[in-house]
Amino acid sequence: MRAKIKQADLGSSQLSWLCVQPMLISVRGKDVAAKTEMYRQLNEGQQALFLFYSYHNHTKSLAEFYWFSAYNIMEMKSWSGIRNGMRFFNQNDMIALLDNIERVIIDKNRIGDQWREVKPTDLEQDPNLYPLIEDLFNQYRAQVEEVIESINKEILQHQEMYFEIEDKG
Repeated sequence: MRAKIKQADLGSSQLSWLCVQPMLISVRGKDVAAKTEMYRQLNEGQQALFLFYSYHNHTKSLAEFYWFSAYNIMEMKSWSGIRNGMRFFNQNDMIALLDNIERVIIDKNRIGDQWREVKPTDLEQDPNLYPLIEDLFNQYRAQVEEVIESINKEILQHQEMYFEIEDKG
């Protein structure tokens, strides 16, 4: 299963997103089982993109970044997959940052073997958490465009794994 890409989009800064967009849109709003089934149909590179963009597309604000990071770590159990995806694309700085994010989320939200409920308002209510998450968010925002640019280059070198050129007809 590969995305169809227009010839004109090969140089797009959105190339990696375009390669996984149809798959993510097809499971938007569906249950975890449907998302897992879609994920299993993808090759390793596509899986890396799938998990990265399912996370990245939910990191637009500080509160979203915090909540969705916690959600992927605690509920979806997809954090190691996101990290492995970055490993697939040789993004060691991003892996280190993801490790730091995970440490903060665990320190704040795990009590023994239990997880406490995470709320976006945690940032307002915990004066120690806010600067930690804000710093991680700023680091993430600073790194992510470079990561996407690097992934786009990798995709262009291995097009057969990710997309086919859409016919103009």
